[in-house]
Amino acid sequence: MSEAKVQTFPVNGRVGSAERHCALTAHNRAVSESEREGSAEVVAAGGVELFARRFGDPTLPLLIVVHGGPTWDHSYLRSAVAGLADLAHVVLFDLRGCGRSSRTPPVGDLPVAALQPDLLADDVAALIRHYGAARADVLGFSYGGGIAMRVVDQHPSMVGRLILASTTAYRDHEQERESSADYQARARLCTKIAWDDPALTGPAAPDGALSRAMAYAGAPCDIWRLDRLDEWHRVLAGVRFSSDWNAPYAAGQLRPGAPDNAESVLRTWARPILILHGSREMVFPLRINQASVQWKSARLRITTGRTAISAGSRTA
Repeated sequence: MSEAKVQTFPVNGRVGSAERHCALTAHNRAVSESEREGSAEVVAAGGVELFARRFGDPTLPLLIVVHGGPTWDHSYLRSAVAGLADLAHVVLFDLRGCGRSSRTPPVGDLPVAALQPDLLADDVAALIRHYGAARADVLGFSYGGGIAMRVVDQHPSMVGRLILASTTAYRDHEQERESSADYQARARLCTKIAWDDPALTGPAAPDGALSRAMAYAGAPCDIWRLDRLDEWHRVLAGVRFSSDWNAPYAAGQLRPGAPDNAESVLRTWARPILILHGSREMVFPLRINQASVQWKSARLRITTGRTAISAGSRTA
């Protein structure tokens, strides 16, 4: 099965385990319809339109949540982060090239060059300004964690606190991951998906077909408790996958999500950093993030024996 390089668009279309945990936890949590849906709107920012969803009192501190993928939309995190609405004014949004935000052809007219990660980081800063805040906390999952790191690099004064879930500032981890017995056992359960399958990437393929197929095929590596696989499939069924990133990624046209000097940026940044990681995480091995405790203001939170953790909720 094709695998992701850290901080790049994952070729298997997967997201990090903290995201999966958030989605699975929320799937079992009783929430009202209004709490689950929030307030949806389209925000014009930097020449693009960003589909956003807000939860909580706008007078509370602003929290911007950046989803992973990046070929997913924000929907799989919606119910989970809605639970933070008593603490913050929570804003989820679809990255450009995803879901209901500005899209590349044939869905929209956004140039493929506009998918570069520095522009995505600028979108986060634009959202902070749009919602009238001088500074916001930023929570990034997986690929979205890389974008959150870029926000700190490009707009350091606009980030109050940084939360990184199922992601890392370090890139050299593939050999360690692939040598893991847990990973090897789970990889054998995953279905191989061909990038050149015309049903997934051809002119007549549905939008997001490749990423949807990869998300289902890679699920055994994405959740630790296989008895909850059906629940995860139900979460996936609600995701708006997109195809915008496939061709430019395959052609090597997109830069990594995180800045090249991400570790240095975070090491010297003076504001609080919370790193969320599960001991059973199979995409980003735990050991690579343990070095982050040396950063000036970072705290690493680990949940033992589980795939993922999430602030204020139980692990799946």
